[in-house]
Amino acid sequence: MCAVTLQPRRWVYQDRVRYSRYAIGSLACLMIACSSDRVVAPRLVTIDGIPYRGQASLNRDFMPFAPPDGEPLTLGIRIFTADSSAIPASVTADSAWVYNGNAVWRTAVVAGEPRNTSSFDVGAVGGPKWGPGIEVDVVVRLRDGAGHSFLLQAPRQLITRSD
Repeated sequence: MCAVTLQPRRWVYQDRVRYSRYAIGSLACLMIACSSDRVVAPRLVTIDGIPYRGQASLNRDFMPFAPPDGEPLTLGIRIFTADSSAIPASVTADSAWVYNGNAVWRTAVVAGEPRNTSSFDVGAVGGPKWGPGIEVDVVVRLRDGAGHSFLLQAPRQLITRSD
């Protein structure tokens, strides 16, 4: 069950996920893990007072050594602070969902190296053979040092191709 409570100056969601009411502005009907079909999340999430955003890079490889129908989808996600502050090492990402209409690719993500002070990268390979040239929505799950989960969205991300 998904519970939403409006408190003065902020929205509070189940599982200690907190969002500024200004950060979600036009997202009046926000669902967070309320449905097994679709996970929708805000574009900005605050963890321990630090605001985070995400940006995804999706690609299909069609270079000459690739199969005729191309390699499966690869996903890269950069998590960065909206105010350029340092990200604590305890903040990590462990899962992602990529939505193409009603179809979804659920995947674990692996951390990239090295980790920057105000951003870090995660990625996954072996996705579906969607696109290229289409937009998808990407949601990533972040975790803090106490194990609390936070969902972050990068909507309308273009799947590119390498030739």
